[in-house]
Amino acid sequence: MKSAISRHLHSSVAIALIGALAAFAFVPQLAAQAQQAANVAAPFNAWRAAWVRHADQGSLAGDFQVIELKTYAPGGPQVVVPKPGDLFVYVNTGGQDACGLARPDVFNLNAHSRVSVFNARTRELVGSQEMHDASGVLHASAVSPDGRFAYVPSDNGSSPVLFKVDALTLQPLKMLDVGGAIHHMQVWQDRYLLIDVYSPQESGSGEKHATFLLDPETDTVVGGIRAQGMGGYPYSAWADPAHEFIYFLMEPASDAVTSPEFQAGAIVGAVPFWVAKVDPKDWSVVAEYPYPGLRSNWIQFDANGSHMFVNGSADDSLSKIDIATGEMVWRAFTGAGPDGIELSADGTEVWIANRGANWKYHSGKTMTVVNAETGARIETVITEGSGINHIVLSPDGTEIWASAGDSGALIVVDALTRKNLARLPMPGFGDPHGVVFVAYDAEGNGRVVADQGDFHGGIDPRNGAPLR
Repeated sequence: MKSAISRHLHSSVAIALIGALAAFAFVPQLAAQAQQAANVAAPFNAWRAAWVRHADQGSLAGDFQVIELKTYAPGGPQVVVPKPGDLFVYVNTGGQDACGLARPDVFNLNAHSRVSVFNARTRELVGSQEMHDASGVLHASAVSPDGRFAYVPSDNGSSPVLFKVDALTLQPLKMLDVGGAIHHMQVWQDRYLLIDVYSPQESGSGEKHATFLLDPETDTVVGGIRAQGMGGYPYSAWADPAHEFIYFLMEPASDAVTSPEFQAGAIVGAVPFWVAKVDPKDWSVVAEYPYPGLRSNWIQFDANGSHMFVNGSADDSLSKIDIATGEMVWRAFTGAGPDGIELSADGTEVWIANRGANWKYHSGKTMTVVNAETGARIETVITEGSGINHIVLSPDGTEIWASAGDSGALIVVDALTRKNLARLPMPGFGDPHGVVFVAYDAEGNGRVVADQGDFHGGIDPRNGAPLR
């Protein structure tokens, strides 16, 4: 027995020593990667100092009108029956696939846009409903801050619409025209929906490129901004953690991938893309931040809002920008065509969805994880889905939920071990875009606690307030 114990101890010591040596050997590698990421920042910051403001001074507020195209009689059986403490996930899919090159429409059995609801804890499908009066693609999911209404876009290219849906019966209540095709939606200040719209066919004036705040109680716009005067076209909008300012991903043309400016940037290394910081009190541009990536898809802020992480979907990059100074802290590289970005609950890791965006439609299966402080790569996570686009940290901070558009599924990954936990198929092999968590308190009142715009309703695992 003594010799067996001795052998075991010797073996354990040997294993520990090997592990320590491996870890020691890995430290210089991480340091080298971090130094490489930091080195890229120096020439960019020198170039950034010569940046000339693009936007006009003063208020750029626009006028907006929402038109009710159709109203529906309320009713139908209650499909979603929440109990106190329940947590549901709402996700939308389109009637056509948004990325036809990677996923032919023949795979999608849905003729129309659809909203589906999953129990976030049991991961079971609770209910699902198609919107039968319009067909088309979509790029976003949204629920009103109080959890009463789901919003389901449908973009057919000529007459895009937005369905307002009862979140419990899943039946449509209104079909709305909000003035353009909806790109992204997220909760703002636990009261409104922040919505950005665009028209892919449009050229010239930028009339339909706009962002506004929609009041779900009245379905009216309480304020917004159009492209005119911004010095370029807004691609998508993002709220800072305090919901004080709105940050816009800006580009020099309505279709940057084919524009001369984009082609020049890709060839000679110019930096034609930037972030505009907007004050929604008067809809003025108060700051601009050029970034080195080519056409970002996403902005993620750190827990205190002092830095933002901006990807380059066309050059496979991720940059960390100091919001106070505009300086780039580091620039790292990701998988092909990054899309969604998320930050771990402890703030130490940045997760990036390698969708294969822009022209790189290879139906990406991976997420890159980098060190938030240094930009050094930590791991490449291979998921059980393809076309990973939107990624959202669960409100308890333990899981990454990803919409895998090309696989017709939601993918759940453990945020600590980085292991795949679940694959949730969408009805009719729909192409999901977005993940919205709705929680119910002890009195049975609902609230959105997380969506692509981060955390809401008093929940924030990065600042010591996870959902219990």
